[in-house]
Order: sequence, then C-alpha cells, then structure tokens
Amino acid sequence: MSYDSKDELKSDVEIIINDFDIFMKEMGIKPPYKPGVKIQTAPFLIKWDETNKGIILPYWDELMDAQKDLFKTWKGEDTEEFFISLFNWFFVPHELGHFIELSFNKDTLTPYESEMAANEFAVAFLISNEDNKDKIKYIRESLTDVLKILPNIDFTDMTEEEYFNTNYQQLGNNPNAYGYYQFKFILNILNNQEQINLQKYCE
Repeated sequence: MSYDSKDELKSDVEIIINDFDIFMKEMGIKPPYKPGVKIQTAPFLIKWDETNKGIILPYWDELMDAQKDLFKTWKGEDTEEFFISLFNWFFVPHELGHFIELSFNKDTLTPYESEMAANEFAVAFLISNEDNKDKIKYIRESLTDVLKILPNIDFTDMTEEEYFNTNYQQLGNNPNAYGYYQFKFILNILNNQEQINLQKYCE
C-alpha cells in the first residue's frame, strides 16, 4: 500500500470523511458540518484541527528520517504499509471521532476518555463495512506484535488511566509510551466491539 501523490491521499481521505458523515447520520447523530482535510507532514503526525474544522495528516514520503526509523523499529518488513494503515486510514475516523465528541461534549472528557471515545468511533465506523475486514485484521495483528516490543511503563501507585491523565502532555512527546497506550486502546476496542456505545458521547 502506498500513495503516488498527496492529491491521491487527499482524495481517499475525503471519501472516508464523506462515508463517516453518512454513518453518523444513519446512527441518528448529526454532525454540525462536514470536515475538511489538509495534507501537512509535521512532528504530530495527525490531529483534529478545531480552528480550521478539519484533519491534518501526514504523507509518508515527507516524513523525517527519525519518524521513518521509528516505524521501521516497530514494523520493519512493511513499514510504509503499517504507517499508511494507521495514519492515513484508521486514525482518520479516529480524529473524526474527536470532532464528534468535541461537538457534543466540548471539554468534559478526560484525555483518557477522549482517546477511548475516538477509537470507539473509529472501530464502529470501520467494522460497519465488510470491505474493511482484511485491513482491520492487518492492524490487529500488527499492533499485537508491536506491543510486544514496546517498553513497559512503570505506573508506580497509579492505574493506567490515572497515569495517562496525569502525564498526558509528556506522553505526547514519547512515541513509544504514547503508542503503548493508543495501540492497547485500539486492540481493546476491537476485542470488545459489542460494548461500543457511541450514543453516550452525543447526549
């Protein structure tokens, strides 16, 4: 899996955004608007840009060497496919989940709750389309393998949730530590799909 141009990537992401908008409306959740997308490679890799009402996401060919090296460490044999599967595909509806939760909840969720919610939106959306089955299987297997090589975090006297909320800013500057959390979030939700409840974030 690869992209020959940023325009090709943008076109695919716009399709995901449109399909997500339809999915939300079918769930009885009406987004306030349809977000845009900007391809801009930066250290944060991907994020929801509330100011400009859209997603900012990266293009593999423009990543810094250090960023590519990190993904090679995580997934050496098919690094680019792994990166694209996450940051040009899975995390698109993840960031759209942040858009929805912010639209309804503003800042009422803790960082831990917010990330869990975003992943619930992503998984619910992606599993609704049978065509995504192979991609989801690839992500599940890849993240399971990556978690085996990520360093363990010393939570001391805190729960994982308390540690995440207390150290959220620092975790964002530590790709291995943040990856440990984010990848566990994704796998946990994939393994407990029957517990997904998007409506609770939109009341």
